[in-house]
Amino acid sequence: MAHRLPNAGDYGLLLLLSAIWGSSFVFIKVGVDEVPPVTMTAIRLGLAALFLLFVMAVTKRSFPAGKGVWWMLLACAITGNALPFSLIAWGQQVIPPGTAAILMGVMPLLTMVLAHVFTVDDKLNARKVKGMVIGLLGLCVLVGHTALYGLTADLLAMLALLTAAASYGFNAVLIRRMQAPDKVAAVTMIISLSAVMLVPFAFMLEDPLAVDAGVTAWSAIVTLGVLHASIATLVMFAIIGRAGASFFSQINLLVPIAGVLWAALLFSEIPGPNALVALGLIILGILIARGGLALGSTAAIAEKGALRP
Repeated sequence: MAHRLPNAGDYGLLLLLSAIWGSSFVFIKVGVDEVPPVTMTAIRLGLAALFLLFVMAVTKRSFPAGKGVWWMLLACAITGNALPFSLIAWGQQVIPPGTAAILMGVMPLLTMVLAHVFTVDDKLNARKVKGMVIGLLGLCVLVGHTALYGLTADLLAMLALLTAAASYGFNAVLIRRMQAPDKVAAVTMIISLSAVMLVPFAFMLEDPLAVDAGVTAWSAIVTLGVLHASIATLVMFAIIGRAGASFFSQINLLVPIAGVLWAALLFSEIPGPNALVALGLIILGILIARGGLALGSTAAIAEKGALRP
């Protein structure tokens, strides 16, 4: 379906969503300082599921049907929510929010590699490879100095975030194959399945009943569930419906920048020269790989992947 040219309202919504998703790294850091990562993620997704199930009830939507669709929803729940959300929270016990935002910025580049392996019509070309090399050079600038000291806690946390980014990339490839006419209903089921599957892991790996967190931490977790994981998802679909998936894919350039700005504003985390160079190289790599900011592409958001921390 052809979309009109984006207007000021579309750009306003895109910037708003970038600010929301970019701030999630700060909220995760606040929450995980007092609540263990898997427990926090289970609660966050549980709250998001309840909110979206309420939206489904009010709008009288139906659950997705078909065994094949449900198997795909389960796979997307693991790769798009349960695994990456938990890894990000675990990594941010050590990694500050601004650095986490930059690390997660490589997700679109990893998606291109996975799409090349698992699809037949989205292969790498010279332009994509050039962008990937530049983006990965930025990653080396950010991670390289840490790797020089061996397998430290910082390096393990960075690897956890990079694994989360790869999981998001694989999820993008899966979503591309999923046949679900009602995307809101599909996302509601994905988030609900993610929450359910994380509860036993929270009790196996942590002690949720022993958590003694303060109001600030709980407020951050509630915000992550209701605002970042559910309301922001509805805003995402509104943007795609108004201006198209190709326009929306620019979110991948804006979220890391927003994350760095929020970290500087709320955590006084001023990025060092290596972080700024890394951020610039990663964004440049994404721009080159996707052919600039042209909005005429027919690529779907499932092909691009969206950074949803």
